[in-house]
Amino acid sequence: MRNIPIKNKEVIELLDEVKKYYDDREEIQKYIVTNGNVDGGDWYTGDEYRDQIIKLDGKHDGYPETQHAISLKSSHMHRRTPHTKEGNVVVAKYHERYSNLNTKLCSLFSTRNCALFTMYPPGGFISWHNNANASAYNLIFSWSETGDGYFKYVDGKTGEDVVMQDVQGWQCKAGYFGSYDEPWDKRVYHAAKTNCWRITVSFMFDRTDMSMSLHEDIIEEIMSDY
Repeated sequence: MRNIPIKNKEVIELLDEVKKYYDDREEIQKYIVTNGNVDGGDWYTGDEYRDQIIKLDGKHDGYPETQHAISLKSSHMHRRTPHTKEGNVVVAKYHERYSNLNTKLCSLFSTRNCALFTMYPPGGFISWHNNANASAYNLIFSWSETGDGYFKYVDGKTGEDVVMQDVQGWQCKAGYFGSYDEPWDKRVYHAAKTNCWRITVSFMFDRTDMSMSLHEDIIEEIMSDY
């Protein structure tokens, strides 16, 4: 994984639209389900659980087992019950917002769909996993309230953890998630945790040579100051 400086003005403007979810965090918490239990964060992002997932090898399905986060993708967004007229209106607003943002972002990055659109409250996390079930080139945009959080992954060549500390505001990471039919060092076991509000939006390209080239072209655009 590598850090990508965000300089493109159009990218910055769209990410500023995404950041508005943070401004609406109290309303979102009131009407949309926060998944998972905050108490499990240290275990599910810790060394012992990481080793258990790695030991499973191909028996691990690639998905994270758990997370403490609010999914803002329409397909994964769950409203709180009981349903009320007011709540239905609010949730419909966030479905529409996601649809509009997804269209704009996918068009900008020339990708078919957004892979992840999640907001983490303080104490939020996503457990160790490797996305081997959805192998692809990827772009991961994360916004952090104070920078008190991190993304970490296992370097496939050294076996060592690499911690990519959050920064206040937006940052972008790019890389490739390997599959189980590739050499072990192509797999990217990773997890994330935060002690402040955090938003993550990610996009995946497929594994073709054309997508690898497109992935690099999009990275160049993100880093271009125009």
